[in-house]
Amino acid sequence: MVDVDRLLLAIDTSTEQAGLALFDGAWLSELNWNAGRNQTASVLSQLDHLLRINRLDVRQLKAVAVTLGPGSFNGLRVGMSVAKGLSYGLGIPLVGIMTLDVLAYPHTVRRHPIRAFVPAGRGRVVYADYYHRGGQWVRESVLKTVRADQLSEGLTETTVLAGALHAELAERLASHPRVILPPPSWRALRPGWLADLAFQRWQSGAVDRLETLEPVYVHAGTAEVAASVELPESR
Repeated sequence: MVDVDRLLLAIDTSTEQAGLALFDGAWLSELNWNAGRNQTASVLSQLDHLLRINRLDVRQLKAVAVTLGPGSFNGLRVGMSVAKGLSYGLGIPLVGIMTLDVLAYPHTVRRHPIRAFVPAGRGRVVYADYYHRGGQWVRESVLKTVRADQLSEGLTETTVLAGALHAELAERLASHPRVILPPPSWRALRPGWLADLAFQRWQSGAVDRLETLEPVYVHAGTAEVAASVELPESR
């Protein structure tokens, strides 16, 4: 049975593979679809579908979470607009999570360094490196943009790669001596991972201000972001 007093909606539109999840800390319902660049037309209709098949009403939501990017410029704007609209309209807390944090999260149990990445167009990816230091996970503050075939460059120790790859490139990277390449289903950007991370932050009181929360856009080169020390180990 759903605990509607702790019901969180997670919205991910940071890539062409969009996703929604409902989560109450124990129960989870997910929906993924290939939105392409048509998130504007599909997100609200898919949200209505997810709520209807679970016999829930939007007014029962108690918090909303959204991926911040990096990712698709238009997709991030759509997700942020929907999340902020629900937060404002329903008067519920808003939680923003870096897209790369979501990708890294399921692999934290391994304790190996993690390189999480998302597509950046024209065969490029944006990535961040994660390390377990002093009993907690830390995200390097510099996000880097490289060609996808350069993902393994600069690795000095065995590292988990987390993100979607074409089969041919995945096969090549899997043979690298310092690369751990999980199965595609474990490298996917699942809204359930977003929901789990956001739920933990919401319950700890670490919510965001609707007026100041903004997407993270990275198009080329490097960008500085705040280092993360709030990424828990996956449960």
